[in-house]
Amino acid sequence: MIKAYLPEKTASAIGLQFRSGSGKSEYITVYGGLEMGVAAFFLVAGLMPKYQEAGLLFGLLFYAGLVVFRAYSFATVPGIERMTYYFAGSELVLGLIAAGLWFSRTEARS
Repeated sequence: MIKAYLPEKTASAIGLQFRSGSGKSEYITVYGGLEMGVAAFFLVAGLMPKYQEAGLLFGLLFYAGLVVFRAYSFATVPGIERMTYYFAGSELVLGLIAAGLWFSRTEARS
């Protein structure tokens, strides 16, 4: 959510610049809105047992997608700065946690 409240600062930290109000609006919408929606889904899934399995599966697939495309970008894009590596590390850790939770859940049911 900090990206929605401090868009210039957070965009600059990851190497982005706004050329117009449209770019800033898009950044706020995608980062702020998407992150809020995902967080709300995880909250609901965590609090309501009937959605917990869906929450785990979503977390696994969500972070798997981020890790795959982050790895692709590292392999193909020069000049990646330190902050991006921090994001990649947190995405990998969260993806591994999601995988661990998902697979331990499925083994427990067998």
